[in-house]
Amino acid sequence: MKKLICCLLSLQSLLLGQWQMFSDKTDTYIYNTDTGEIYIRYRSNKKNYEDVFVKMPKGVIPQDSKHITSPTTPKQNDTALEAIKKANEMLNHSIEGGM
Repeated sequence: MKKLICCLLSLQSLLLGQWQMFSDKTDTYIYNTDTGEIYIRYRSNKKNYEDVFVKMPKGVIPQDSKHITSPTTPKQNDTALEAIKKANEMLNHSIEGGM
């Protein structure tokens, strides 16, 4: 009877919890969509199935974070965007004038 209850409880937790696994080129992550918990794979330099997932603490800020400052000079992309807008206006003007 105890085994049946344990099996039902574990099955219920599997059915109710939504987990998503994703990875980048170096690490593998598991994300719980219900609680927002994130687990990262810890490689123990053994076989792949012996690796362990460790819960990441919330609110961790990396030590080497770089402060991003807004540029004061216009970028080359801005000038290219302006050129595209001007070309589009000229094209629209020529289409309207041709009709």
